[in-house]
Amino acid sequence: MRIVIVSRCARTLYVFRRSLIERAMNAGSDVAAIGASGDGFEDRLRAAKIHFESAPISFSGLAPFADMGLLANLTRRFRRERPDVVHSFTIKPAIFATLAAALAGVPVRVVTITGLGYAFTSASGPLRRIVEFLYRIALRRAHVIFFQNPLDRALFVERGLVRAENAELVAGSGVDLGKFVPVALPSAGGAVPTFLMIGRLLRDKGVLEYQAAASIVRAKFPGARCLLLGGEDARNPSRLTATELASLRNSPDVELLDETDDVRPVIARADVMVLPSYREGLPRSLLEGAAMGRALIATDVPGCMDVVRHGKNGFLVRIADADSLAQTMIGFCEDHALIAACAAAAIVDVNERFDEQRVIDNTLLTYQRLLELNG
Repeated sequence: MRIVIVSRCARTLYVFRRSLIERAMNAGSDVAAIGASGDGFEDRLRAAKIHFESAPISFSGLAPFADMGLLANLTRRFRRERPDVVHSFTIKPAIFATLAAALAGVPVRVVTITGLGYAFTSASGPLRRIVEFLYRIALRRAHVIFFQNPLDRALFVERGLVRAENAELVAGSGVDLGKFVPVALPSAGGAVPTFLMIGRLLRDKGVLEYQAAASIVRAKFPGARCLLLGGEDARNPSRLTATELASLRNSPDVELLDETDDVRPVIARADVMVLPSYREGLPRSLLEGAAMGRALIATDVPGCMDVVRHGKNGFLVRIADADSLAQTMIGFCEDHALIAACAAAAIVDVNERFDEQRVIDNTLLTYQRLLELNG
């Protein structure tokens, strides 16, 4: 097969889609990865022997001229290169790469909805209506739309954005269980626990709630550590203001860590993974933490609630509620046995439900099945 994987940027292709691309290549497929360049990850893709092509994907919420340029650009490419499969991830590729693939007559068109993004979580009504209109046009031209949690799927079906028969559930991108393996908890000897949040520095990720909760927790347990690993996303509408970023960097309660290609050593330093996000597809950071045997705390929202089983592998807290988050963190500080119990349950759960290999196998089989039907 000739497969094209389209995502927002080189970074998302490298971090989230590399395993799928490499498996398809190892199976004999010709694979191209398309996304915006300029974030430094295009060289990493090429170093991994992945064929990367830059595309003019705008990071603005609404950019009609740029988006129409993207549609024309991708249509020309697909007509010239004649792929068998175009699989699109993230919002703009899901819309414009799918439309381009339909215009170019690509036999198999697949979309993965990785999360609803700013347009659904924080944007005003007009922006959301425009995004829904574009989704409705594009996704009706996809053969399969993968959703990473059932509530996102139900919303899209209810709003008429997709047909129910074309909407399938997958376990996110899964997690590499050969790479993310259990390691001992730092607080196993009775030390005050270390908390870790991994996520971009965005308001919608709950960064401000995490900072406020850390202050409450450390007022009661000064030995508690609250780590935060994530980079800025200056092009995202939910980005923090300069004042908020300065406050975060100067916080005595949150340790802001440098970004890294390998999060495993950072997760190994923590006892509890925290994600106070406003909405997710299926959060990779929680899956990776669970696979390494970490207790989980996340907001009671779509995506997060599909990973965290309240009272078993962790706890769900109220959205945009720093006090709710803080009290749950304090609960772990007060009960080391609870951390160990949740960590053990997390390992079992992630192995049963979120093996990356099963997700990739299902994806490649879907390509083959659709190509046999439509090729």
